[in-house]
Amino acid sequence: MGVDYPLVLEPRYDERPWGGRRLATHLGKQLPGALRIGESWETTGVARVVNGPLAGTTLQELVERDPIGLLGERGRVASQPFGDFPLLAKFIDASETLSVQVHPDDEGAAPLGQRGKTEAWHILDATPEGFLITGFHQPVTPSQVRQALEREQLGDLLERLPVSAGDTVIVPAGTVHAIGAGVLLYEIQETSDLTFRLYDWGRRDQQGRPRQLHVEEALAALRPDRHARRTRPLELDTDRTILAACRYFLLERWSVQGSARRARPAGQTFHVLSCTQGEARVSGGSATAEVKVGQTVVLPARIDAVTIEGTATFLASCVPDLEHDVVAPLLARGYDAEAIAQLAGDTHDLHRFLGL
Repeated sequence: MGVDYPLVLEPRYDERPWGGRRLATHLGKQLPGALRIGESWETTGVARVVNGPLAGTTLQELVERDPIGLLGERGRVASQPFGDFPLLAKFIDASETLSVQVHPDDEGAAPLGQRGKTEAWHILDATPEGFLITGFHQPVTPSQVRQALEREQLGDLLERLPVSAGDTVIVPAGTVHAIGAGVLLYEIQETSDLTFRLYDWGRRDQQGRPRQLHVEEALAALRPDRHARRTRPLELDTDRTILAACRYFLLERWSVQGSARRARPAGQTFHVLSCTQGEARVSGGSATAEVKVGQTVVLPARIDAVTIEGTATFLASCVPDLEHDVVAPLLARGYDAEAIAQLAGDTHDLHRFLGL
């Protein structure tokens, strides 16, 4: 059968040495055992549909069965040459600071048979001391970074950004970065699992061994001038706000009080909706899905409109047409070019549409 209704997914949970239990306490997820779960991979290829006639089918199987119906034309292009679901959504719980790391860009990742990894983070909760590492606080060269590593002084070079719930940060590939202790966030990224650890704070595994580092690979992928930037969200209407935008994804916040109907660019792109507050009924195509906090639903591209009923907040992402989906509607709302351009951070992906 075709993919023509909202698909609620069962994610993959990953234990991490820096993980915790807030995916259960804050988001209501049923975590396995007493493990320290650091990540919930919401739209990985092995995530299974839990509702409707396609229950039990993996997301990757649906991509292969009905790529146009699920992904749409833009999504199909974004999936190439890998033939996968091109956006990976995650919930991440950092009870300890993650390793300092770098992701390569698409060009650097291609010889390894993967995409690069540009990503955006939306902060769901943070302790008063919560922070992100967002780059270097002064200009550096790779050789200076190497020297700082050898002297165990890398921390002195790193820029720390205090964050709180509601902040959004866009992280271009090539940026040195880390999620700080006490931060719970939502991540949308290119589907890629390429992470080069530059420094891991002396952390050791349960056998007392240091975790593997990838210093040479990280230095080769590093773009020292790039920073992860906090964006200033721009409201499109009373219940739809753009949080971040680049060539790979558009991230929005959808707020629903009662009932809302949204037309969609039929046949162009899927939407990933992750519920961060409340619960709602999501209706479109041939069926309705019940979605509660902590769950993710994929709206196939074949669905041309969706109705959401309830009281809920969703983080919504898709493969955008930046001019049509971002620049034109925001200019029509009266925002100036600089305000719109900052949604892309150091990717600068919106500049060419704005004459900057």
